[in-house]
Amino acid sequence: MCGRYALYEASTLIFERFNMTIKESGYWNWTPNYNIAPGTVVPVIAWNGKRERSWVPMRWGLHPHWKKQAPEGRPLFNARVETAAEKPSFRTPMRRRRALIPANGWFEWEGVEKPKTPYFIREQDSEVTAFAGLWDQWRVDEGITLISATILTTSATGPIKHLHHRMPVRLPEHLWDQWLDWEEKPDAILAQMKSGDDLEYYEVSKTVNSGRSEGPDLIKKVS
Repeated sequence: MCGRYALYEASTLIFERFNMTIKESGYWNWTPNYNIAPGTVVPVIAWNGKRERSWVPMRWGLHPHWKKQAPEGRPLFNARVETAAEKPSFRTPMRRRRALIPANGWFEWEGVEKPKTPYFIREQDSEVTAFAGLWDQWRVDEGITLISATILTTSATGPIKHLHHRMPVRLPEHLWDQWLDWEEKPDAILAQMKSGDDLEYYEVSKTVNSGRSEGPDLIKKVS
């Protein structure tokens, strides 16, 4: 599961990391966020019609294109990689609308009694990673659409598996364009997803338990 993550890197550095060109028209400047919750509009990378990596603001929480009613209730912020190709909400995006979601890391909580202990999880050797995601667009009104995305999750492995049984799917950099390419079959790409062996984690302040908390102190290690 990934229900809260952080992306505090500056837009220019994210563009450099993902080898994208900043264009004056339609450029969206991301404000760093240390406590991203479902429903937030976040930067997502998808291919445009020219098969180029494109930086698109999307709501985190996928709303299927075929839904008749407006979004309500708990958003679909995660999709299980094992079943996404079969689920009505995700099967079309899995075939045609795949995405990369930049992140510096994510939070998980350990414990039975509340308040649970929060931990920040990140890659050991890379400041910014990319979660494998799916996106869709739902027609709001004439000429207006809601573009939304979800993060794929898989069984947790490596040093973090005792924190939670799920973790975001992360792909090696050389597979990013294959993942975005709607002509590529996703199964062979997903078979090469990263394990959890490159991850590290540490305890952080319980302040992050509130979705309203913000700021760099949320990812500071608790001594």
